[in-house]
Amino acid sequence: MARRIILFIHSTLNGVVTGDPDGDKTDFSGWTRPGNVVGEASESLLRLFDRVDTVLLGRATYDDLSRKWPTMQAATEPVDVVSRLAAKINGATKLVATRDDQVAQLPWGECAPAEPLGGDLAERLQRIRAGEGGDVVIFGSPTLVRSLMEADLIDELHIVVHPVVVEVGERLFSGVETRTDLTLESATTFSEGGVLLAYGRAVA
Repeated sequence: MARRIILFIHSTLNGVVTGDPDGDKTDFSGWTRPGNVVGEASESLLRLFDRVDTVLLGRATYDDLSRKWPTMQAATEPVDVVSRLAAKINGATKLVATRDDQVAQLPWGECAPAEPLGGDLAERLQRIRAGEGGDVVIFGSPTLVRSLMEADLIDELHIVVHPVVVEVGERLFSGVETRTDLTLESATTFSEGGVLLAYGRAVA
């Protein structure tokens, strides 16, 4: 069975998925509202790792997450969702889409380094998707997501929609010209008004 490439991303109601471009674009917490949408969404992401063994990142998202996730695995009692998710993410194979063909590996704390994916990204991901192993998840990385949507390489989209509209930030599908038909597979409502929408490819 072919591996699936899965997008998991947080979004505002009007499709913004990044922080303020004048600050830290990778930090979307500036528009999350007080509550537990992020925590409940993290539980859903953790369940995805029952079938995911590889994380795919754009370079900017890698630079951000590689500073954060290796420090989040401290043992606590009871072990919270962040610690459990950190263990899964830190232990997963990590692939980074980067144009820097001079790097051989990218550090990830004390865990195995991430592997840079250079060259023809679409061709490499086609081979990965056809190979052995678990599914592949993409966090954030809107520039990478748009490229993969254009190349028809995303099999599932899991979008956590927060109940907020913001003025600034990067919209997920801005500039995507290729039409993609999807099927709603599930909609999970969270206690603070957020919703997780899971889409798969529409069957022709």
